[in-house]
Amino acid sequence: MNDVSQEARARLAAEIAAAVQGRIDRHEPELQQIIAEEVELALASRPIDQALAQAARALGGQQAERIVITSTGRNKSGIVARLTQVISEFEGDIQDISQTIVGAYFTMVIVVDISGATSQGARFATLRQRLQQAGDELGIHVVALHDDILSTMHAV
Repeated sequence: MNDVSQEARARLAAEIAAAVQGRIDRHEPELQQIIAEEVELALASRPIDQALAQAARALGGQQAERIVITSTGRNKSGIVARLTQVISEFEGDIQDISQTIVGAYFTMVIVVDISGATSQGARFATLRQRLQQAGDELGIHVVALHDDILSTMHAV
């Protein structure tokens, strides 16, 4: 069915495994081997055009540039709508969101991939400023930090 050699498939799987391992920032030979084996199985089970398209996205796609946005303040209508509107205008991709209300207080944490916007020249500082402005309008406190900063802070 597929006219790509097993050797080519293994090379591609190794490249994808290295890219995945780089993204999760763990350089362990056993982990890379496990990832490569799983990728090889996935490539073998699909028509080659579909498998190569997925592999190209994994290798050549933009690396995620994740930020974490937190907001806290008195609960009121429109907080989620307004902050997600700012994220949408910036072309951010919300990857995870959690919100809670305790008494009269609202707290929300949003994980956003902004690589699509920043690859087109948009600046993180601009998004942070827009979010803080929206927070001021809503009477809430909004903080936006790069995920790598948070990871480094917690690693220390």
